[in-house]
Amino acid sequence: MENKSTLQNPIFFFEYILNDNNIYKELVKQLEYSDFKSYHMTLPSELNYVEENEDGEFIEKTMDIAKLLLPILRREFKKSKELLKENYINFNFEQNSHFLRFQFNTIQSLLNDNLEIINKYSYFLLPLRGLVKFINERLALPNVVHFTLDETGIIYNPINETDKLFKSNDDTILSIFEYMKEENEKKEKILNDEDYQLLLKYITHLVEKEEIPYIEKQLKPNISNDQLRFSFWVLHYELYTTKRKRKYFYEFIKAVFLNFSNSEITSIESQFGTKSRVIKDKFLPHSILKYLT
Repeated sequence: MENKSTLQNPIFFFEYILNDNNIYKELVKQLEYSDFKSYHMTLPSELNYVEENEDGEFIEKTMDIAKLLLPILRREFKKSKELLKENYINFNFEQNSHFLRFQFNTIQSLLNDNLEIINKYSYFLLPLRGLVKFINERLALPNVVHFTLDETGIIYNPINETDKLFKSNDDTILSIFEYMKEENEKKEKILNDEDYQLLLKYITHLVEKEEIPYIEKQLKPNISNDQLRFSFWVLHYELYTTKRKRKYFYEFIKAVFLNFSNSEITSIESQFGTKSRVIKDKFLPHSILKYLT
């Protein structure tokens, strides 16, 4: 079954995902990127898994299922907004009125028809609320009565990570890498303004296209290799959560930064996420320092 939202059906993914079997399928796909030695899912709450630590020891751990599902919901929420907007731009006044009403009615039907599953995964309510908010604030015509979801029968239990759902990729990138336009511990500019903007362009392409961008110019930030590499570990963790990294992240680091020109991909990979060598300098943002405690 095709699970992608399309221009013809901008919110189809959310119709697809409100089903235990499909939730399980999406989680299994997400775990393809993990390097867990074994795992067992207990829906809707826990993932129990075994991983190998830096000392080669096998450790049993537990993760909230929400930590795996939230990145998926965030990605699909953004995609649905883009498709809604594209559809809206292509329609005339009358078509838009019918189009927005149909999208709202579909979202309301999803709530009405899936109370049991939404109450098990109450954070699924957030992208649906967010899509209605987007329709009201960005697409609906002025002086038109806003759509209001009827959430009768839904019990919403907030969790600590739900704020990430509405954090855009751009927000995430900036929260991690904005420090690179500032000074390091020696009061040296980490990157000049032009190179900083180029870095943002490169990273945005990496995240949005999941590929290495065309490299106009290699960059050389005035920070340690360990700090630079770990910044990308944080980006990956914030976006994808799971431990096994997309290989194109290693290739990106080598291609973009002169700091790693002489490094082997295997070396970047083996030290990716290693915390012990990262100096906790004051210029590093909280978004990175919180993973070094």
